[in-house]
Amino acid sequence: MNASTGYSRSTSLLIVVAAYIVCIAAGYATIRITNAYFPPLWSMLLADIVATVVIWIFSLALGNASMYDAYWSVIPPLIAGYWIRQSDYCWDIKNILALTVICYWAVRLTVNWARGWTGLNHQDWRYTMLREQNPKLYWLTNLGGIHLFPTIVVYLCMIPVYYLVTQAESNYVLILIGFVISMLATTIEFVADEQMRRFRKTAKPGEYIDFGFWRYSRHPNYFGEISFWVGLWVMSMGVPVLPWWTVSGVVVIVSMFRYASIPMMEQRTLRSKPQYAKQIRSVSMLIPWFRQD
Repeated sequence: MNASTGYSRSTSLLIVVAAYIVCIAAGYATIRITNAYFPPLWSMLLADIVATVVIWIFSLALGNASMYDAYWSVIPPLIAGYWIRQSDYCWDIKNILALTVICYWAVRLTVNWARGWTGLNHQDWRYTMLREQNPKLYWLTNLGGIHLFPTIVVYLCMIPVYYLVTQAESNYVLILIGFVISMLATTIEFVADEQMRRFRKTAKPGEYIDFGFWRYSRHPNYFGEISFWVGLWVMSMGVPVLPWWTVSGVVVIVSMFRYASIPMMEQRTLRSKPQYAKQIRSVSMLIPWFRQD
């Protein structure tokens, strides 16, 4: 049973805001304590994990793992902002560009979450499915799969930003190319979200979206999300030192969407809309491309 049943949307929002204030405070306290003992990347990772565990505790108390959903977009600007404040190059142009595009992405994603969120009475169907599959171990699945895994994925994607904001630039061409990629990617996500919202207002049973970006990519929002992180990595290539392994975040996020999120969503769609199989045959999965009608 969902322990949060009965909360209004406004009350739910207040609870979420309070929970995030607590988790951010816990993360900040962690990084202040651990800074003297660990390198900056490890210290921030520990702070990120502590903040995630706080949200997990709230999700258990409220019986709703969707407490975590906003974490994906709320935390990265804070991480980037902290690294920039600690940098010797604080407010140089590349750092302003990096923070600008991260904040643009974060606002877009958070606003989209808030507009579609109905309150703590609702939980993402994927979380409910995981709970039903193994209710006894759900607390562990909730912690590891729903909370910690995406936190670590996003942190891996943020590591190139650390190298970007803590060094002097050496190649502004790459920095500007990456900036443009991330800005365009976020704009694609925004437009795709609006197209989906417009479709849902008039959709009839059995219909699926087949206009705008969705006519040329089955998941343009995921294409935009992947491209955003690719753009940040390209920006980071514009500084003197960027370890090769920092591309691991992009590799993991592509794998997560390609081999986990998309198959799960499409299988669910096919169960309720068998005719969606035609869309799968005709339309590119991620990269917008010519249809195969």
